[in-house]
Amino acid sequence: MDRNVLSDRIALWIEGHKAESAALASELVRIPSVNHPPNGNEAAYQTYFGDRLRSMGAEVTTYELDTVPGLKEHPAYMNTRNYAGRPNVHGLFSGTGNGRSLVFSGHADTVYEGVEPWQDGPFSGTIRDGKLFGRGSYDMKGGMAAALEAVRCLQESGIRLAGNVYIESVVDEEHGGANGTLAGRLMGINPDMAIIPEPTNLIPYPAHLGGGIWKAEFSGKSGIGFNGEELISALDATVSFAMLLQKFKLRLNELVKPHPLWSHTDRGIDVVVLSILSGDTKRELQEKLPADGKLNFWIEGYPGMTAEQILAMLDEFYESELPHFPILAKCRPTITPLIRYLSGSEMPAGPQTDSFLASVRSAGSIALGHETARGQGSPFACDGFMFNLHSPTPALVLGPSGANAHAADEQMDLDSYYTLIRWYAEIMVDWCGAEGE
Repeated sequence: MDRNVLSDRIALWIEGHKAESAALASELVRIPSVNHPPNGNEAAYQTYFGDRLRSMGAEVTTYELDTVPGLKEHPAYMNTRNYAGRPNVHGLFSGTGNGRSLVFSGHADTVYEGVEPWQDGPFSGTIRDGKLFGRGSYDMKGGMAAALEAVRCLQESGIRLAGNVYIESVVDEEHGGANGTLAGRLMGINPDMAIIPEPTNLIPYPAHLGGGIWKAEFSGKSGIGFNGEELISALDATVSFAMLLQKFKLRLNELVKPHPLWSHTDRGIDVVVLSILSGDTKRELQEKLPADGKLNFWIEGYPGMTAEQILAMLDEFYESELPHFPILAKCRPTITPLIRYLSGSEMPAGPQTDSFLASVRSAGSIALGHETARGQGSPFACDGFMFNLHSPTPALVLGPSGANAHAADEQMDLDSYYTLIRWYAEIMVDWCGAEGE
């Protein structure tokens, strides 16, 4: 059948099913699936997701991570989480044969709702002003709903795919997780290509940043100087270290050669102070120098960079800056990782990747009505490295537009969501091969 006819069918279906598609994404948001390391409450969401896959005719598999052969022995496994009652689920939509295969892989878990006020509540799933509000709407239940709806679009439009398509919902991606994504690879879900529906504002990213969170702890000499003894404020040391980290960001971007896939931006790789605690936080009135200080910080890295390299550069910079921060010579931090280092990665180069990216651009030009961006790296870290570094399946990151990820009033733009459904459907037609009834 003529390719344009298939695209016309896809466009017609999406236009006629916008209300249903929005309702599905809203329903996913209304099911809390918050990650509370080392635990998480994804079970109800995963049950719903599996039932949805089953209702669409998929061959559904649900499994606990503790049952996955070789998972705990894998070098990329992070052994700090509890997975009881936190299953992965995937559905297989079998093709007619002789087509290339694809998996849409996304995480079921969200970060917690936070302490900031929400206009509608974090799990309301409110639709207003062309947007879907709620925790996970943007990161990343909207993208996963788009994958479900893209498959349903093809089914109900009478378009049969030649290749197999999987939709996989994994647990524990937030807070430095990704064991759920690794488990999917070890379960044998390793098709020709993968799409991760993280929120990308409709920009296809063949590469993503890495990053890690560390804790710096300071121990000073508390009290007040009645006898002229030398006191050391752990708070002063903590604040000085925060200032040092701001300077380290500049130095890090001088030391590290910019990666070609991030040449479109002058953002560089980021260093961010996440929190500072010092003294007795239960008392408003403090009458002595604080004896302790804690600071959490995030440092990014390009593909190929490791946590060891980053910390070595930070240590060298720390020593060079002591003349400017003398208290840090007296009060040195103990630095420990709070999460695994999420490795940056990019799709392996080669004919298969080139062919897939060409299909993505071609499909995108249909869905967007204009040419898509080429060869960009994402401004965030994600679990794509479990595909690109630990499986034979290259992973592209592509998802909807929105705002306020991990913050109050998180939202997904619904027009971008409908466009993404079409883009996913067009990708499946191009990549997997299809014919119409």
